Amino acid sequence: GVTLQAVEFSQLLKFRIAHMKSPKSFPSLVAAAAAMMVGFLTSNAQGQCGADINSDHQVNGTDLAELLSQWETDGTADIDNNGVVNGADLTHMLSQWGMCSNGNLTNTTLSINQTWAQQPTGFVRTAAVLVPTGTGPFPVVIMLHGNGGNSTFINSMGTTLNSAIRVAPNGYSTSWNVDSEVSKAPDVEFIRELIALLKTYDNVDAGRISIYGSSNGAGMTNRLLIELDGNTFQRAACRVSQMITKMHHDGSFWFNASGNNTYDQQITPANARRIISISGTADPTVPYTGGSGVGTTFMHCQESIYRFAQAMGETGPQLTDAAGVPGNGANGYSAPFVKYSYRNGQVVHYKLVGGTHGLAVNGSNVYATEANQLIASFLLQ
Repeated sequence: GVTLQAVEFSQLLKFRIAHMKSPKSFPSLVAAAAAMMVGFLTSNAQGQCGADINSDHQVNGTDLAELLSQWETDGTADIDNNGVVNGADLTHMLSQWGMCSNGNLTNTTLSINQTWAQQPTGFVRTAAVLVPTGTGPFPVVIMLHGNGGNSTFINSMGTTLNSAIRVAPNGYSTSWNVDSEVSKAPDVEFIRELIALLKTYDNVDAGRISIYGSSNGAGMTNRLLIELDGNTFQRAACRVSQMITKMHHDGSFWFNASGNNTYDQQITPANARRIISISGTADPTVPYTGGSGVGTTFMHCQESIYRFAQAMGETGPQLTDAAGVPGNGANGYSAPFVKYSYRNGQVVHYKLVGGTHGLAVNGSNVYATEANQLIASFLLQ
């Protein structure tokens, strides 16, 4: 808010004045400070990104601190390229304060550079983007593929998501880092940065961002539901993977702030999200009732969705297996789907009786197609 930013600026300004190499620069800094304070009250921060010194797609206190640390030097904070960081650069920063704007997003490939132990010199993470025709703003669905997949997952839902901007990131080594995967990439941070980047485009509806994952991608979606702030995305869909037991046990959700897979720190997930999950009872890869699979241990599907419902505010007991409502066509879904709903449909689980990891039943994919429709309707309604 304006008050916090103003206090932040004041503290940094006092610090910089106290440590300023040249007292004669004080008048220019004061003049810039006056302009900055006016700007806090008048700027609506949709400027271009020239003042985004740390390239996080917003101009904020972090950039301001960097600018002040470079005062009267020829550094990266020399926004106007006149050879010295001074009041003019501070004024430029003021005019761009807040989220940067990149215009309208089009069909493209977005890129984010990351560094971690497997890629110590840096690695470019990519995400395919398909944008509907029209002016928008459009809802966004970030689509996370399964292990062994890639960004072609963007076309996996047929036409059900064509009214939304579809974004399909590539997992490192074709997987998402949830537990025992080959990839140890900082995927939570990758998706956080990807969402921040998406929000810099004018035709993105920042209040309607969803994450949809299948299999290993659903495992990653569970992790993101637990670890990402509430202002990053609003809805999630998990297809054929529930939480692993490391994520929730002893009455708490768990993560690790450094991004590794020890899951040894308690965390409270953001609430107010809408969540849907769909799994099959005959899944040999991710067992519906929980237990070992693909190098990790899973919770029971119905307990997993209930724990998320509790995080969203559910105070009642977990629904029994028999309390599920079978589909009959007239209620919006067909047999053999069985629906478990919490908080008036805010958190929903569909059990597909006889469904495999691909949601086939008796060799037919008709219910996998219906699952596409259920997921799309939930995310876009």
